[in-house]
Amino acid sequence: MYRYLYILYASILLLPNFVQSVGFPHNFTPSTYPLAVRSPYLNTWVDATGSNGAILNHDWPKHWDMSQTMGWCGMARIDNIVYQWLGPPTNSSASTIIIPSIKTSTITPTRTIFELEAGPMLLNISFFNPIETEDLTRQSIPFMYLSLSAQSLDNQAHEVQIYSDISAEWVTGDRDNSTVKWNTTLTSSTIFHQSYLQNPQSMVEIHNQAQDATVYYAMNLDQNISWKTGDANITRPLFQDNGRLDNETDTSFRVVNDQLPVFGFAVDLGSLKSTTSSLVWALGILRDPVVMYAASRNSIENQRPYFYSDSRFSSQKIEDVIDFFMQDYESAVQRAESLDDRILQDSASVSGGNDQYFNLVSMGARLVLAGFDITYSTKEDGTTDIKAFMKNTGIASKSNNALGLYASLPAFVYLNSTWMTYLLDSSMQHQNSLASQDNFAASVDLGNYPNATSGVVGASSVQDTASMLIMVATQARISKDTKFISKYYELLKKWTAHLLERSWPPTKQQTLDRVTITADDFTTVALKGIIGIGAMAQISAALGHTLITDFCRSQSKAASLIKDWQTKTVKSDYITMEFEDDGSSALLYDLYADSLLGTNLVDQAVIHFCQTALSSADHPLGIPVSSYDPVTKSMWSMFAAATLSDNKTRNDLINTI
Repeated sequence: MYRYLYILYASILLLPNFVQSVGFPHNFTPSTYPLAVRSPYLNTWVDATGSNGAILNHDWPKHWDMSQTMGWCGMARIDNIVYQWLGPPTNSSASTIIIPSIKTSTITPTRTIFELEAGPMLLNISFFNPIETEDLTRQSIPFMYLSLSAQSLDNQAHEVQIYSDISAEWVTGDRDNSTVKWNTTLTSSTIFHQSYLQNPQSMVEIHNQAQDATVYYAMNLDQNISWKTGDANITRPLFQDNGRLDNETDTSFRVVNDQLPVFGFAVDLGSLKSTTSSLVWALGILRDPVVMYAASRNSIENQRPYFYSDSRFSSQKIEDVIDFFMQDYESAVQRAESLDDRILQDSASVSGGNDQYFNLVSMGARLVLAGFDITYSTKEDGTTDIKAFMKNTGIASKSNNALGLYASLPAFVYLNSTWMTYLLDSSMQHQNSLASQDNFAASVDLGNYPNATSGVVGASSVQDTASMLIMVATQARISKDTKFISKYYELLKKWTAHLLERSWPPTKQQTLDRVTITADDFTTVALKGIIGIGAMAQISAALGHTLITDFCRSQSKAASLIKDWQTKTVKSDYITMEFEDDGSSALLYDLYADSLLGTNLVDQAVIHFCQTALSSADHPLGIPVSSYDPVTKSMWSMFAAATLSDNKTRNDLINTI
């Protein structure tokens, strides 16, 4: 599985940058830290730029595009002195607020952890986003954990109260016009605030925030908990001055920017030297339905959150889901520690212990799942139809963008290859239902998320189609399951015919490596198209001798085309980006697909030539994808790195990212 882990980070598109507990590299200092990164709309970061070490409290957390504030406050009152551990201080109180210093920061694939020195106490703050590789139900629950533990630094007992709230900013991107409502619920084991729009708009986004979501903030019930909903300038100072809240609800529902509503909890820990267990909050953003999906030409389905198909939640009540999630915390931590350790060991094995690589893998694991939703619908016969969708949080917020899925392929194959099957099935069932004139090649995507209803073939049809064929072949190779490829074999043959017609030369094609330009001689487009044809040969072979003609035709054609490609594109010391422009050059990152599938179409001499060129390249900020554009793309740099056999060259390339 190492070769798939090697480019786990390849899933990162145009997203924020990169942190680390015991046993993992410490004090990795990215410009942006992941906090709540669990689903397309629970995707919140904190910008550390200019923080001077006050990472968690120099500014408010932001939504993934960094344009929308997501109010999330944390305070500790220790011996009547207030320390702000999350978010900037609210200065509507007579109390002096101190910003604690951060001693360490750590990032693992599932957790972002900070240790802060708050006067006489050491606070451990963990933002825990589970990755549940063995449990589809758990993975589909769009909640994360925030936890806090405390330890005396002077071995003396201290009076400690803890506070945290979220604001109504999590509910909507329309802060001036949409009225927010809220309430507080107690179950037998938990207490939670929920907030939602008075007039939700189904499947609508404003500033990348859903207009049909309900936000939940929960804790386990305890006699020392108090709570309040209300104006931030009243709720937060109440804790600062008194160390507790008044258990009252503000019933004046209003827009976000009118006396900012917040939903808070306070816990009085009493006099202690250390906490015996962590305080735990759960934060979730739930939408039901999740995606509007065109499953067939005349059928639009509302896809529901997958966890609601589980018999454990047959009541369909969110209270049961929250109780389950809170009670699962300790077990979830154990599973996360096991996964983190496995990824740490595997990444060390393939990188020679390169900490930078593990840092990138840690960020990539969460990032690739940030846009991932698992859903279900019920078929006419009563069985459950599982689907998965990915919001491309980097390029126009599209559903199941073909190139985005391709970039994330290594991560899904390493974590759970079945998840990739669900993503591919969603794309291919939709495209298989389109009229013949609309499905001759793979669609760019399925439309604007969360509306997966409008797949359209674009000017990048060779790259998109080859991406799909490579992913399908990889999935069949890993899973050994031929049912999926048999189901869509006729569609795959149709797509291969398009590649045979358009890959060499790559007629009237576009590529993200040279945006807005349409040409007939893009080297990288042609290479990927030819590898896509080779992928189809593998798909045909997997289905047996009855399709041997398809296999031979695809294999023979791919081998013939690659020879012509090599003749026209490989120069004495570089490879052209456009084969009719001898002055151009390109990064051949799609050589990874040839290696991954074992198609071995490209001569080893060419691969060695590329490695030699990369080893002598002087690009401290990364290798550009082509000579036409100085921009580097981390996912393609990692694809290129994965093809290299020389550890030094590979690590040098990784370290530029």
